[in-house]
Amino acid sequence: MDLTVVNQGGATSSAAAHNNNAVLRDYRKGNWNLQETMILIEAKRMDDERRMRRLGESPGGGERGKPAELRWKWVEDYCWRKGCLRSQNQCNDKWDNLMRDFKKVREYERRAAESPEGGTADGNRRSYWRIEKTERKDNNLPSNMLPQVYEALVDVVERKGLRPPPTEKGGVFLLPVVSPPTQQQHSVGYHAPAIGPAAAAAAETPSFQPLPTVDSDTSDYSGSPAKRRKRPGGGAAAAGEGTSGGTIQELGSAISKSASVIAGAIQSCEEREERRHREMMSIHERRLRIEESKAEINRQGINGLVDSINKLANSIFALAAQNNAQPPPK
Repeated sequence: MDLTVVNQGGATSSAAAHNNNAVLRDYRKGNWNLQETMILIEAKRMDDERRMRRLGESPGGGERGKPAELRWKWVEDYCWRKGCLRSQNQCNDKWDNLMRDFKKVREYERRAAESPEGGTADGNRRSYWRIEKTERKDNNLPSNMLPQVYEALVDVVERKGLRPPPTEKGGVFLLPVVSPPTQQQHSVGYHAPAIGPAAAAAAETPSFQPLPTVDSDTSDYSGSPAKRRKRPGGGAAAAGEGTSGGTIQELGSAISKSASVIAGAIQSCEEREERRHREMMSIHERRLRIEESKAEINRQGINGLVDSINKLANSIFALAAQNNAQPPPK
């Protein structure tokens, strides 16, 4: 369990806002169970709805400028009220993992729906929910996505996709949309009437169309500041087209360097394995020679012992024969 001191002042209730005291929270570690996952999804959905209401009510868009840490702190407080004892960093990381797996399954289901029914080995796809875990791993899909978790994530994504655009009070950017110039009609015997200065000014005035603002946290499900990447604007895209050639060259050089490093590492590994193999073979050969020498020494010792026993037996036989040949005393 992870012990962390957090400040709950003014975030969850009027009593906490009045006292503004520090609370010692004992965070739970380990794998997430189904109940905790569903509570996290519910908390994220409630947080999205809360921030969209704030965005529509506040003219300055103050909720959009709030750091991501504070938004995930709200999610942590909601999870704690529901019995999910997780920290804001754990909630953030778990949400990133959920959305990554959800996008993979959603894309696979889309392709499976476009393919003919009854997926077989000739290229047709079966639904994610009908394939085994091994086949899911072969297709680079999450192996343990549950249907209820997937349906809850679909509900969150659909709610985000069906949200109404913000009003003028929530902040609207006006971009000029300039109509293309009208082609001049040249005809014989016909002259267009002169256009007055007021009409010409009205024709040259660009029309403005509202462009709703998009919250970075709601448009992209990567809530972690370290994982969120800024998207370049139009000017950056135009500048990137000019430097695309240099970027490709740098990428090619980096790939070649990486390939050379990998090849060197593989070669050194093979050399070490070959050297180790030679050392092991020499050790086995020395062991065999030692065993052979021991066997030879034992064989020679046994032969010497046999010769000694034979000589002793011959001496005993000779002594017995000599005693038998002598005459008995008178």
